[in-house]
Formats: sequence, structure tokens, C-alpha cells
Amino acid sequence: MNRIQTLLSLAKEELSAAEILWENTLYRACISRAYYALYYTVQALLAAKNVNTRTHRGLIQQFGQQFIKTGELSQNLSRTLSETLDLRQLSDYDETIPITQQQAGKTLENAKLFISEATKWLENNQIK
Repeated sequence: MNRIQTLLSLAKEELSAAEILWENTLYRACISRAYYALYYTVQALLAAKNVNTRTHRGLIQQFGQQFIKTGELSQNLSRTLSETLDLRQLSDYDETIPITQQQAGKTLENAKLFISEATKWLENNQIK
């Protein structure tokens, strides 16, 4: 299994964990796992272009430069990634902020769409 395949496998594992957590009303944890599903997906996309990052913000920045500014992927995906990171940080680090079923459900659905679009891009560009 190459690096891209490994990263996509990790993304799918995180997405599955997020679904289980959502079903068990563990919404904070669901959001965290959904974010990491996106994180590994973006790492796979960047690996396809031989780009590495060291930070979460660097990952978002490179994703924007490599895929959004070039028009290869939708601006909505960039927004989803940024919003999911922000919500993950709130849910992980600010216990005073309530996290709702609706927020977690929307985050989970957005993660599924994001991964689907990223996978299509990889397939369309014959990257495995």
C-alpha cells in the first residue's frame, strides 16, 4: 500500500469512527474524528502533488494553493475544511461551548461529501 492509499484508508477509518460516535451521541468526539478524516484526505491529495506540511493551518493553506486557487476543487471544500477545523478546536478545547446533534451531523455529512470529491479527483487524475 502506498502513502496515498494509506492516508485514504486512515481517512475512511476516522470517518467510520465519527459515524459510530454520532450514533452514540458523542458529538464532540464525532466532530474531532470527522476533522481527522478530512485531515488525512487532504494529506493524500497533497501527497499526490508531492507537497508536505507540518501544521494543520499549513495543510489548509497548501490545500487552498494547490487545489482551490487552481480551480481543481470547489471553494466549498476549502470552506468545509476551515469550518471543521474551527469547530474541532472549539469542541476539543472549550468545554463551555455546547456541541449539538445538528452541528455534529452537518460536520459528518460534510466530511462524507469532502472525501467523495477528493476521491473523485484522485480517480480522475489516475492517482492510486
